[in-house]
Amino acid sequence: MRSIGSALNLLLVSPLYFVWTVVALDLAQTPCTTLVQGKFFGYFSSFAVFPLNSSLCSWIIQNPDPRRYTLYMKILKPTGLCDHQHIRTYQFDSFLESTRTYLGMESFDDVLKLCDGSTRYAFLQSNKQFLQMKQTAPPGVETWPVRWKPSKAQERDFSVEYLVVGNRNPSKAACQMLCKWLDACLAISSSSHPCGIMQTPCSCSGGEVLDQASEILGLTRKKEDCYKDGIYLENCMSSPKDSSGVEFRGGWNPWSAWGDCTKDCGGGLQTRMRTCKPLPNEGLVCEGVLEEGRLCNRKACNTNGRYNSRSQSLRSTDNRKREDTDELQHYGYPAPQIGDPAAEEWSPWSVCSTTCGEGWQTRTRFCVSSSYSTQCSGPLREQRQCNNSAVCPVHGTWDEWSPWSLCSSTCGRGYRDRTRTCKPPQFGGNPCEGPEKQTKFCNIALCPVDGNWNEWSSWSSCSASCSNGTQQRTRECNGPSYGGAECQGHWVETRDCFLRQCPVDGKWQAWGVWGSCTTTCGGGTQRRDRVCYGPFFGGETCQGPKEEYKQCNDRKCPEPHEICDEESLASVVWKETPAGDAAAVRCPRNATGLILRRCILDEEGIAYWEPPTYIKCVSIDYRNIQMMTREHLSKAQRGLMGDGLSEVLQNLVEISQDGTSYSGDLLTTIDILRNMTEIFRRAYHSPTSGDVQNFVQIISNLLSEENRDKWEEAQLIGPNAKELFRLVEDFIDVIGFRMKDFRDSYQVTDNLVLGIHKLPANAATDITFPMKGWRGMVDWAKNSEDKVTVSKSILSSGLTETDDSSVFVVGTVLYRNMGNILSLQRNSTVLNSKVISVTVKPLPRSLLTPLEIEFSHLYNGTTNQTCILWDEND
Repeated sequence: MRSIGSALNLLLVSPLYFVWTVVALDLAQTPCTTLVQGKFFGYFSSFAVFPLNSSLCSWIIQNPDPRRYTLYMKILKPTGLCDHQHIRTYQFDSFLESTRTYLGMESFDDVLKLCDGSTRYAFLQSNKQFLQMKQTAPPGVETWPVRWKPSKAQERDFSVEYLVVGNRNPSKAACQMLCKWLDACLAISSSSHPCGIMQTPCSCSGGEVLDQASEILGLTRKKEDCYKDGIYLENCMSSPKDSSGVEFRGGWNPWSAWGDCTKDCGGGLQTRMRTCKPLPNEGLVCEGVLEEGRLCNRKACNTNGRYNSRSQSLRSTDNRKREDTDELQHYGYPAPQIGDPAAEEWSPWSVCSTTCGEGWQTRTRFCVSSSYSTQCSGPLREQRQCNNSAVCPVHGTWDEWSPWSLCSSTCGRGYRDRTRTCKPPQFGGNPCEGPEKQTKFCNIALCPVDGNWNEWSSWSSCSASCSNGTQQRTRECNGPSYGGAECQGHWVETRDCFLRQCPVDGKWQAWGVWGSCTTTCGGGTQRRDRVCYGPFFGGETCQGPKEEYKQCNDRKCPEPHEICDEESLASVVWKETPAGDAAAVRCPRNATGLILRRCILDEEGIAYWEPPTYIKCVSIDYRNIQMMTREHLSKAQRGLMGDGLSEVLQNLVEISQDGTSYSGDLLTTIDILRNMTEIFRRAYHSPTSGDVQNFVQIISNLLSEENRDKWEEAQLIGPNAKELFRLVEDFIDVIGFRMKDFRDSYQVTDNLVLGIHKLPANAATDITFPMKGWRGMVDWAKNSEDKVTVSKSILSSGLTETDDSSVFVVGTVLYRNMGNILSLQRNSTVLNSKVISVTVKPLPRSLLTPLEIEFSHLYNGTTNQTCILWDEND
């Protein structure tokens, strides 16, 4: 962006210091945009701002503060006539880039009329923050710039001068320039071309000085005007007043002081003078002399004294006063004629001063005497009236301007005018010069202006050089202003464009699957192919091979004794399979997945079939519940809310009540319970007491005797005691901290008893488990001698200030038969007894008081007091 603001050569101003804040303005500025800031005056040519080889350029000037300054502009129009007014001028308050909207926009096109050559100049006045001149393309014109009728480039050029004037105490230099503009603006104004300067803060002689209120009402301000014969005088002097403040009414002014003596000795002469002030309308004549003299320095001179000629002295006096006499003649009053016998003879009367009407004639004389003779007295010049028969022409004179009329519009831009009457000339006089009528714009109130769209810009170039692309064009909204309606529609439009088809190179599709091996053993080959898509429209062909091969089944072919023969078992046919491989058949209809059976070698190297495993088979009921649980978890992870989770748990309780059909059902149930725990951690679902009871019941169902054989198979690749401990521990952690208050929760089933205790650290008590008197306690736990005591001393973080707000969750679980169903990870000891686990969250700082455990073990049907401890941590 460039910034211009050349100083006017004739406008001399003293330095001005001001500070203002530049408002946010983004007009999608390009190198063709000129923004003027901080300039109080300047000039530019249209060729400098709107070059002939450019399009859609703009020039913007910012008013530092519309409350303190007013912007004026003078435009010298182009000499040629244009086909279209491609330069638009408007003022606005601000511009919103997001919606391409001008706020408070007001057009000046009807004020400037650049293409109207009937007036050479145009003037305007702006009171908003921004004034913009912008190139616009005419509707339907694709080429730019617009053609002008003249062939000479100079006839297209126009120039602009701008001036920023303070509304209070404007500078003298700025007012001198503005007053010249106002005179020129009013002089060329008419009803079809009103003056664009509505008011000024300057006192201009050619126009009245009005404040804003009186300007709006069309009233002039009363001031001291001068009138003579009913004619208004714009430049005149009011009647003088004496020192007492009383207006002087005309006649002789006071005598001046006596002048210097013409001689130092031997008798000299002093003179003094006075002037005549006539009354303007009465034509009275002052009677008396213009000057008078007196003798001075009469003492005799010595021999060496200087002698001056009295005649020369008086002649000098006479010459010095000739201007005063001319002034008296100008006002039309003759000097008195007084004779003096000592003076020379009078000269002849001069020619009459006028060729028509009354005039004056003058004659003079000189005083010739020596220092010893009598001094001359009386005037040295005389005047008399003379008459010519010719009648003088009387030029036409203007009467006073009438007051400005009321504004033609009650809101928005209107105009007002004033007139004056010419007193006609007489006797061949010249007619009145200047306009009889003056017109200027006015703006009393602001009219609501609905927003309106500017013309669409030209379509942009296609976004793609080939194939499908898009083009875009934009438009800007003018307004709305002062409560008007918003622009309706979009400020941007997009359309598809297609220049040509793009060359498309050939592209390989994905490789196909490998074909079957040519041999089952001893080394063979597999082949796979791929397809080339394309090329199109002159593109390159695919590079590389179309097919590829690889070796397969390179192991040695088994001997006949190393192959398991085809076998039919439980209505399932197991096909011939080499040792080391596994055969697979579909699970029964009530399940999904595969039944696996491996062929292995015995110690003598003879192949035989292992029993089939159902670890990959999952009943359809369990699979459906697993899919529903995963769907709820997905919603919970996205922060959504849901329902129906309690029903899912209830269904799982019911189908697991009678045991599982396959070992894969056990693995699926463990996966469902893990997902349930993750859902409980989130705000998706608040677990109820029924949800807790169902969760524990499902764990109990998994540990039923009906599932013992399924657990043996599932543990080959699936969970063991450690995995089940971790699942229950996470569940206790989540449920304990989501309890609303401090309370205990007991769950009693056929295979386990679970207790959850939520305690504040500063008010903890000892915990004894299980509670034998708990309602619903099963006989195997009620009659058992097993007991664990958790001391309150372990519920401490080690810091007093932390314990005041700490909360601990203690979970205790007594398993009836876990030890003889699930194996341990790092301990081969066979457990025949119950298993008890204690979980404390968060972890205490240290275990100062050990847990007190009373546990009755049964081993081979005998009592054994040995306590087996093991570590399941990694």
